[in-house]
Amino acid sequence: MLGWKLEGALPDEPKFIVVALPHSSNLDFVLALSVIWGWGLKVNFMAKHTLFKFPQGLFFKSVGGIPVDRRSSQGLVGRLTEEFTRRKQLILGIAPEGSRNTDGSLKEGFARIAQAARVPVLPAIINHQQRTIRIGEVIKEVSDIAGVIASVREQALTGARKAPFKL
Repeated sequence: MLGWKLEGALPDEPKFIVVALPHSSNLDFVLALSVIWGWGLKVNFMAKHTLFKFPQGLFFKSVGGIPVDRRSSQGLVGRLTEEFTRRKQLILGIAPEGSRNTDGSLKEGFARIAQAARVPVLPAIINHQQRTIRIGEVIKEVSDIAGVIASVREQALTGARKAPFKL
């Protein structure tokens, strides 16, 4: 995987949300695809709608992309909750910072989707300095949105103490 190491393992769960952070490079997407394809997974992910214009939009849709227009409310939580209900298996990848240009705060959308769909959250911590992706501990208690966000942040910070990176 281009000299990168992967630490941890995926949970034995048919449905969950992977939150990848920090989202600081376009390389994050390449790394994510490497892990996904390396493990033989089918994963959907949310990305800004502008990536889905022709011709590159064909590629992003073919690898599981879901376009999101962050400028307007679209009923996305309801739409994704229905998808989780409809499918027997669904892994949804989200960058909880919402952008590479962030102050490190996490948007609530991933936690709202997890709460509504009653699916666990799995942090995936990307460390560019150490060239490591660490799969965190599954967060199964998703009824408290603030608690889910705090747990993701704590796992990310714990990972930062093990191998420093900016969050």
